[in-house]
Amino acid sequence: MHNFGSYWILPLIFMFHDFEELVFVPYWLKDHNPKIHGHVLFGGVNRSDILAAGIWEEFCMYLLLATVAYIMNSPLLVAAATLPYFFHLIMHLVFVFNKRTYVPGAITAIIELPIIIVYLYGLTTLTKASLWEWIIVVIIMFVSFISNLKFIHWIMAETMHKLS
Repeated sequence: MHNFGSYWILPLIFMFHDFEELVFVPYWLKDHNPKIHGHVLFGGVNRSDILAAGIWEEFCMYLLLATVAYIMNSPLLVAAATLPYFFHLIMHLVFVFNKRTYVPGAITAIIELPIIIVYLYGLTTLTKASLWEWIIVVIIMFVSFISNLKFIHWIMAETMHKLS
């Protein structure tokens, strides 16, 4: 398998991106309004320890997904999981344009977007799945990742309120 078909790239680039968020989100939230159209960026979590717990949970999900994909030899699983991450990176740039200032995660989003495009191409060339399989797996991944993100933000906000 060539390098851009490796199932392990997604967890690695996720952590690279989330380290930027982990370091800068608490400081950024001190000086910026975290709301965009009624939604609070980063769940409003301004503590690195709580943010790190949420990031750790997501990283474990990516590792589990990469492990299952590796065992099953299924590049489709990783490609489908990369799509929500791709849109996550794009959303960081939308936040920058909306806020008209730096938003944590924007720098790594700019760095990673071309890598993700090449990565997706590499994975799709390895995938022999039919269109209906793609559709089903992509829908499952988007629902799973969005649900998990909402759950993590809720847990982090609850934890922050209890510790305050």
